[in-house]
Amino acid sequence: MLKKTQKTGATRKKNFSAEEMSDYLIDTVREVIEVARRPVPVLDKNGAPTGAVEYQSATVLKACELMAKLMGSIKETDGKGVSVQIVSYRDAEKDESAAKTL
Repeated sequence: MLKKTQKTGATRKKNFSAEEMSDYLIDTVREVIEVARRPVPVLDKNGAPTGAVEYQSATVLKACELMAKLMGSIKETDGKGVSVQIVSYRDAEKDESAAKTL
């Protein structure tokens, strides 16, 4: 893994133990979950807040799945990954209203 030094900005290699790497990955996934769970204001086409908020639910779910794998709670035994499709209901509503106007 490459790591930038603060003073020079140069990169150098640092070898991590398996435990250090595991801790780093878990901390990073935990941070992703915390950031993605924060509400994000919905903006109109002019960039003004509408008063509604959205959550990055797909990011949270994927990070939770990765966290479970890292913690050993989920194991993929057949070699096939799990495919999950997240559907945005807001996009589906737009599609329906566009179809009605045709």
